[in-house]
Amino acid sequence: MVGGRNLWLHDDFLGRYFRGMGGIAYRLGLVAISILTTIGLSLILVGIFVAGKWREIGIKSPAEFLGVRFGQTTVKLYTLLGIVGRGVSISVALYAVSILLVALIPLPAGHLLADPTTGNLSVAWAVLIIGVITVVYTAVGGLWAVLMTDLVQFILLVLMVVILVPLSFNSVGGVGAFIEQAPRNFFRPVSGEYSFIWLILWFFLWFFQVSGDWPFVQRYISVPTAKDAKKVAFLMAALYIISPLIWLIPSMIYRVINPDVNPEQAYILISQHVLPAGMLGLMMAAMISATMSMVSSMPNVFAGVFTNDIYRSYRPHSSEEKLMRVGRIFTAVYGALVIGLALIIPKLGGAERVVVTLMTLVMGPMAVPSVWGLFSRRITQKAVWLSLGITYALGIFAKVGFANQGFFAGSWDAGVVISAYVERNPELVDAFIGLVIPVVILTIMEITTRKREEDPGWRRFLNAIKKTKNEENKSAIPATSKLPQQIVNWSFVILGIAVGGLAITNKMQRKILVLFSILLLLIPIFMLLYKYLINKTKKTNIVETNLRKGL
Repeated sequence: MVGGRNLWLHDDFLGRYFRGMGGIAYRLGLVAISILTTIGLSLILVGIFVAGKWREIGIKSPAEFLGVRFGQTTVKLYTLLGIVGRGVSISVALYAVSILLVALIPLPAGHLLADPTTGNLSVAWAVLIIGVITVVYTAVGGLWAVLMTDLVQFILLVLMVVILVPLSFNSVGGVGAFIEQAPRNFFRPVSGEYSFIWLILWFFLWFFQVSGDWPFVQRYISVPTAKDAKKVAFLMAALYIISPLIWLIPSMIYRVINPDVNPEQAYILISQHVLPAGMLGLMMAAMISATMSMVSSMPNVFAGVFTNDIYRSYRPHSSEEKLMRVGRIFTAVYGALVIGLALIIPKLGGAERVVVTLMTLVMGPMAVPSVWGLFSRRITQKAVWLSLGITYALGIFAKVGFANQGFFAGSWDAGVVISAYVERNPELVDAFIGLVIPVVILTIMEITTRKREEDPGWRRFLNAIKKTKNEENKSAIPATSKLPQQIVNWSFVILGIAVGGLAITNKMQRKILVLFSILLLLIPIFMLLYKYLINKTKKTNIVETNLRKGL
């Protein structure tokens, strides 16, 4: 849904594994699992204290909350910052999947699209090809298309990894051999730039992130009750706590097999090393499809946000035709900027560095005031702007000033010392600025305004809650179409038959392909069985209810 009313329903869960975290797992081992597990632990705290609160207030979107609590100017600020922040995220996704793709495409020497240093398809050309195709077809898709492809991709990748893990261990002689051959300190929970202090900051930063970032909030408010909202948070917590070891162990194992590759390509290279050709193609297709789904949906959403929430506020009498034209122009320009940024990500430190900086220094500070305003009676719009302004100013200065030791050379000795520290510990400094600074600013504002009357935005907020609860629509939920489920079921049937066909021609790895084919064919059977049991339970409950009424 466009127009800023239902932003960012799609969150790139799998991307955290296959892109940035896969590289960290290859370089540092267990540290990557610690990072993702920390997110899961923060979600437990969110489930206990915050998720239910979002559902209880009865709003329809995070933007509605910000508008009521802090005013429409703050909504526009968050929309603009979100466009920038998500644009960077899309660029990272586009660059990262291109890195994976080029590892599988060798080209003849001197080929126009080849990288002369590797002999494979150039990353720049991969970014341009995937990016341009995605931007061109962005306006064609629909919500059901995105949901169905995401479901198929997720199940495919889960099945791939279930098979990939034992094959990876087998390729190095088993679990014991892997542990013996692993680098020193490979199984320490903290290492390198990701220290224990950094993990603590990361925990609290993600607490605010998953409490107040719009994609997460949308999940809490899209369920029937506050209890269900808590279940959503706890389910995400379980995924982040249980699954990292399963998803990231192949990248860690590949460090033993080949310690001298690009860490960002580790996941696809271990897949290439142990998976049959057909399954490797399916995995790569699912990764590219998932990324293109994200890259295509975000510009489409932001085009609606820009035209309806920003452009229309300045040109309220614009015709629908004019708004459509503005939306298309925005999509083209935004897509071009995203592609351009993806091309320069290597110069910014690679996908890992950009992802960590984005989460700690850009998106995190936006979530802190939102969560604070959910509980505080006195925090005002001024406090939100002051918090973001000071945090971003310090963040920029840390990057362009303190990060450069020559900036203070000969003028301020303390500045030189601080610059050296910032240069050695960029992740820790980013996390400190992105979390501690906004929390300190809002705490000061809270203390200095404790004797004042509550903020008018808080009263508007309470009145809006009462109005929403009084006008809550209790009508029955309309029946959904059966077509999407049928398409998903037939997709797995076709994939299962195709993989079975590969097993006929591939004698070397026939057992693996047959197993994977059976798993694919079992999925629609289990889905139909589950639907049958649910419908049977509903009918039984209806009969029992009618009998009780008759009695």
